[in-house]
Amino acid sequence: MKISQISIKNFRLLEDVQLCLEDGATVVVGRNNSGKTSLTELFRRLLDEKTPRFRLADFSLGVHEQFWHTFEAHRNNEDEAIIREKLPAIITTLTVDYEGDTNLGPLAEFIIDLDEQCTSAQVNIRYALAPGKISQLFEGLDEDRHTFFKALKDRVPKYFEATIESEDPNDSTNRKELEPSNLRAVLQFGFINAQRALDDASNKEKAVLGKVFEKLFTAAASDTASTDDQTTAESLKSAVTEIESQIDADFNAQLQNLTPTFDLFGYPGLTDPRLRTETVLKVDQLLSNHTTVGYQGVNGMNLPESYNGLGPRNLIFILLKLFEFFKEFTNKQPTSGIHLIFIEEPEAHLHPQMQNVFIRKLGEIRDLFVARYNDGNPWPVQFVVTTHSSHIANEASFDSMRYFLTQPRETGSAVMKTEAKDLRTGLSDEDDANREFLHKYMTLTRCDLLFADRAILIEGASERLLLPEMIKKSDEGRPENESRLGSQYLSTMEVGGAYAHRFFNLLDFLNLRTLVITDLDTVDGNNNRTKCKVSQGTHTSNACINSWYIADGQANPTKDDLLAKTEIDKIKANRRLAYQIPHADGEACGRSFEDAFMLANLEKFEITGTTPDESETQAWELAKTVDKTDFAIKYAIMDSGWITPLYIEEGLRWLVGSPNVEEEAAGKNAASDEHVES
Repeated sequence: MKISQISIKNFRLLEDVQLCLEDGATVVVGRNNSGKTSLTELFRRLLDEKTPRFRLADFSLGVHEQFWHTFEAHRNNEDEAIIREKLPAIITTLTVDYEGDTNLGPLAEFIIDLDEQCTSAQVNIRYALAPGKISQLFEGLDEDRHTFFKALKDRVPKYFEATIESEDPNDSTNRKELEPSNLRAVLQFGFINAQRALDDASNKEKAVLGKVFEKLFTAAASDTASTDDQTTAESLKSAVTEIESQIDADFNAQLQNLTPTFDLFGYPGLTDPRLRTETVLKVDQLLSNHTTVGYQGVNGMNLPESYNGLGPRNLIFILLKLFEFFKEFTNKQPTSGIHLIFIEEPEAHLHPQMQNVFIRKLGEIRDLFVARYNDGNPWPVQFVVTTHSSHIANEASFDSMRYFLTQPRETGSAVMKTEAKDLRTGLSDEDDANREFLHKYMTLTRCDLLFADRAILIEGASERLLLPEMIKKSDEGRPENESRLGSQYLSTMEVGGAYAHRFFNLLDFLNLRTLVITDLDTVDGNNNRTKCKVSQGTHTSNACINSWYIADGQANPTKDDLLAKTEIDKIKANRRLAYQIPHADGEACGRSFEDAFMLANLEKFEITGTTPDESETQAWELAKTVDKTDFAIKYAIMDSGWITPLYIEEGLRWLVGSPNVEEEAAGKNAASDEHVES
């Protein structure tokens, strides 16, 4: 039994999202403010409270206008059914697959279809206006929008309510309303928050781990716990009882010394009993409030919890919480069919290697708990891990990743909404060899494509070392009111000209605005495709460039074709290609980054050719003598008084621009054509 799909409508950025879950761990990745935290918060609201409650601010901004339209419909005395149809609702739909399960347990309440071949149940959780409350919702409101929405903030929690129902997967009209308790009986949830209060080393430090042990003790002491757990709990209670008796005896003996003071006031009377104290110690409170979990030191001295590093403390906390959830699940009677655990940002305070290990070990942790503490009985747990870590994301398989992408709700709109993109289905057309290449490359390089606002694919070390200074120069030359690359999350990947094209499908799927900087790499087609100067070349040996234009019917474009390409010819979806072009009309063109850099800075490299051919030859010969890394370090650190080659500067200007790249490029080319004609 498992949750196979979650559908969410109208909750914050999650205006219309479908999310498929893996049997084991599903890793949710994406840029900042893309809705990852909203996903966890939604389920916390649905299942942490007896009655889920939301506010107006929880409704997606894109549907706020529907409240106003509904108000207008109410004023126009439209039919109540029409009004309710227009009124927004926060809806969460869970699809539960139970194929192969013979013991359906509490899930049986949700199975209402009569199709023997159907092995899924659908659960709808709907937060909508309560029946008969339309008049109260809009009573006394006027036509001023500001006043309307201000009043609505207080009325939504008052007049909206959550309902839970099962829906026939084959017939949406066949429904059955159920209680929140029915849902909690089927689905058990756990949350490990991103903020775990582990970094407070003050005197008021919270005993975070002690509180976890308190819950473990509570689970062990429950009537449904295993015999071993109950024995352990009883042993703890017995130990505390002995302490109570000793404290009572010692404390009351000393207390008698205080009684003369009371006698002065005539108390106690002849028949009044003497004061006695009774010490009551509760194991759970001892663990959470009066027990510090420390680490073994030397000479009998233990080190406090805060003396260990935040990374190990975080990992210990997560493991203990998982064990706590496991114990709660196994002790619950009747057992739930599904256990869903959300883990937010497990990378907090963990070094990269530990992050890699954590995501790999989740399945092993589950198996270990089952084998050691549950007699091999299955623990049907599904993990949802939200992360900003490229180390965790790249260690997970493509199939397990869900990419949250935030985009304008509609063209030109300032209102954003999230799309959940499934890498399993989104890259289904990618051949197995390339999928394996992409995953291995991203794992080895720890690339952060999944979290970036923009990306740049480059040839090698020279571009990588000089690119930050080029971006700085490009930003400095931009008007104050324009955005800058330096203020965006930019991912730079060194992929070489032979491999950049392997990323095209992934980049398109991620809808990530990407600049691909590569080399023209001219060859002489009349001389066994020998490497040569641009002026002598006929074609390119660059696999990226050739692959780029295959879709245009040019499997092997000539050098002249490439130099004649307009900017719009170099744009496909959200990708732009940049390769060497003359730095100015009529000048020589470089073949590689180094000679193109020299041709853009003739005086710095003492290139004195009086014709383009002479300048090209001098740069060509000089580029052969330089060490690429030394060259890049020198001009990145020691000497920054140079000009960025035109092909890279044009690409950077495009990269920082608006997402609507094809219209943008078309506009530039049209303007260029008008300028030429005039």
